[in-house]
Amino acid sequence: MEPLHPSDPPRIGDYRLLSRLGSGGMGQVYLARTPAGRNLVVKVIRPEFAAEAGFRARFAREAEAARRVGGFHTAQVVDADPEADTPWIATAYITGPTLQEAVREGGPLEGSALRALALGLAEGLKAIHACGLVHRDLKPANIVLAEDGPRIIDFGIARPLDGDNMTTQGAVFGTLSYMSPEQTDGSRVGPASDVFSLGTVLAYAATGTSPFMGTTMAETLRRLIGPPPDPGDIDPDIRELVRECWDHDPDRRPAPGQILARFEDGAPPTPVTGMSAPDADSVPTEAAPSPPTTGEGTGPKRKAPLLIAGAVTASVVLIGGLALFVPDSEPEPELFGTATTLGDGEVELSSVAFSPDSALLATGAGDGTARLWDVGTGEHVTTLTGHGTSVGAMEFSPDGSLLATGSLDGTVRLWATETGETVATLADESDEDRDAVFVRSLAFSPDGTLLATSIESTARLWDVETGALLTTFPGHDVWVNSVDFSPDGALVATGAGDGTVHLWDAGTGEHATTLTGNLHRDEDGVSSVAFSPDGALLATGGENGPARLWDVGTGEHVTTLTGHETGVNAVAFSPEGTELVTGGYGGVLRLWDVGTGEQIAASDGQGAFIPSVAFSPDGTLIAGAVDGLHVNLWPVDL
Repeated sequence: MEPLHPSDPPRIGDYRLLSRLGSGGMGQVYLARTPAGRNLVVKVIRPEFAAEAGFRARFAREAEAARRVGGFHTAQVVDADPEADTPWIATAYITGPTLQEAVREGGPLEGSALRALALGLAEGLKAIHACGLVHRDLKPANIVLAEDGPRIIDFGIARPLDGDNMTTQGAVFGTLSYMSPEQTDGSRVGPASDVFSLGTVLAYAATGTSPFMGTTMAETLRRLIGPPPDPGDIDPDIRELVRECWDHDPDRRPAPGQILARFEDGAPPTPVTGMSAPDADSVPTEAAPSPPTTGEGTGPKRKAPLLIAGAVTASVVLIGGLALFVPDSEPEPELFGTATTLGDGEVELSSVAFSPDSALLATGAGDGTARLWDVGTGEHVTTLTGHGTSVGAMEFSPDGSLLATGSLDGTVRLWATETGETVATLADESDEDRDAVFVRSLAFSPDGTLLATSIESTARLWDVETGALLTTFPGHDVWVNSVDFSPDGALVATGAGDGTVHLWDAGTGEHATTLTGNLHRDEDGVSSVAFSPDGALLATGGENGPARLWDVGTGEHVTTLTGHETGVNAVAFSPEGTELVTGGYGGVLRLWDVGTGEQIAASDGQGAFIPSVAFSPDGTLIAGAVDGLHVNLWPVDL
């Protein structure tokens, strides 16, 4: 969210505009307030679309149809003016996380929560279809888990059942990985299309993975029109429902009313929320925080990614009909040219690390392997196999002879880079439930003799040569998300979900100082930490907030890097320390001038989030994992 621009009108219709929420391919999105003090989301169409022949008639027809949708499981269209100089539509304000946010932060849904979600969505679709509409963009980002149950939002591309087909030749409407097969080939789309998407949403909710998502639009399309995938090891009844929803014959898919009848008797009495109740700053796709009376407000914590026609990701919305927009930042320019993508999409790639000579890139994978890539050619070199499950942390030793990998299996493995063989496995035998111990981060000391790792609520220091556990740093009371060594090897920094950063004496293991990493400890955890190459600064990323720079000597906050509106997952300094790259939700990389705190450049949105970033030691490339699915390499010309 950002203040109104001088060019923005003070009012739209009867509603006073308070701030900008973002923009989409067809217009600007505002937080507004009614004369009685209620908050609304007002979306204003760009003049060039309003001038299109027949647009206003379609806009009016579809806005009126969407307005008729009521019930407890949809977002209400409150007002619209298709005849205004710039047509607009106002929708209800809803609080709560999106399903995408809930699963991303809290993990997949199970049992009664999953069944309640199925019931709520089926009831919502039944209400939508009863009003003669097909939603056509049912996806996790368009489902808000409100206090009284799930709400289906964003009727941006909904169409009346008796409406004409697409007016734009070859246009695709919807988010590709959640489309039905008939949406992809220009066939007439009916209510059964939403049911196919319902199956995909439930599979995502139960597994945390989009089942049809490929690394390219073409691959995603092939998966959609090919044999349906296995939904996975999920609730048997939901599994069977998903398979029925994915029938390629629309006539054989269950209707929402049939789904309700099937699950109603066993439904839990309480609604699905998926997460704890959001605080006042939490913003779902169709919601915004209640701002102060000045209208300047505070920034949102989580928002679904902005969907832009022609974006690199498979989540695309091509214009047509009524458009409602996801509140997010405006489209960003590309970062120093086009990215090269590594990975085939078959295996999730969620962490990255460059070798000291910049010749190799290591990526951690969801199948428990690490992969090495030739940076110059982009070709896969070798796969390192040994971990039992997902590899989420990795780093090369300073001389490049070793690669350390940390896994969800609770172990760290050291690999000989030249041969790909395991040199040692580091594990603490006191960890009773090894499967519940996640190595989230690791870092070599500058001389390569020590390795710091984050495991549960502690950080640990290991002797690389002997594999012995030397020291445990116990200062946090929640998960330690990130560790790093200072360039002189004297300090270890640990950042955790409790919102603090601790600095430790690497020689004695004693606590040196504490930084309140997010400045609002109870509201935001620290997701990542990184020392500058000269050791003078420490960069931190906030799980729900911005990146910040700290003076290591004094422990004082230096500056806040404002640009990511939805959390910073990863931070990395350039080799000279003059720039900092940050990766966040919304799939955007941002490059900052460390001296001024100003943003130098940003990538276009590459997905939902970027969990890991790295600067190549020669300063020519930035690597970033995108959605935990693949890795992009962006060229840098500083």
